[in-house]
Amino acid sequence: LLQMFWRLNFLVFMLMLTMNNTYITYYICPLHTFYFFLTFATMRFLPGLNHSNWGMRAKLMGVCALIYIVWDTMGGSIFNTIWGIFLSTDPVKGARTGTLWEWYFRTSLDKYSTVWGMVFALNFPAVSHMLAKTEELPAAKQWIIKGIAVLGWGGLAVWWFRNPFVEAKNSYNLGNA
Repeated sequence: LLQMFWRLNFLVFMLMLTMNNTYITYYICPLHTFYFFLTFATMRFLPGLNHSNWGMRAKLMGVCALIYIVWDTMGGSIFNTIWGIFLSTDPVKGARTGTLWEWYFRTSLDKYSTVWGMVFALNFPAVSHMLAKTEELPAAKQWIIKGIAVLGWGGLAVWWFRNPFVEAKNSYNLGNA
């Protein structure tokens, strides 16, 4: 595991040196590394709760609360305190407003995606079981249940396409960073 992260991040470091860019220019690599470690830490903390549906849900709510507190409260000052040790506010290539702001912006856009991934992984067995049970029903009931699901997800997709998707980039970024 650590070897893979070493190779991945070292490759980006070498690319940074070769192309004469800053590390933040290749933010996607440290972003994935950070969120993987967030997932790893979540699962490693109180591992006995990982096999309990309610224990795992409590851990996920705790992670959501932590993310909210760090990124969304007190004007980002907690985030700045934590990451300000490592990152600068000086303008650099790839981060005109400094690496601290760039890291805040990039991590804030995706901050709940890791939690959503863990929620889907947690609920996958139950949903698979529910779908298997649905397949055992008569065809008419199957179509009704599946139709309700398609209408629900389709409604959410239409809402997303009519609202956030068509929002101007700068407006979207201001509302999500």
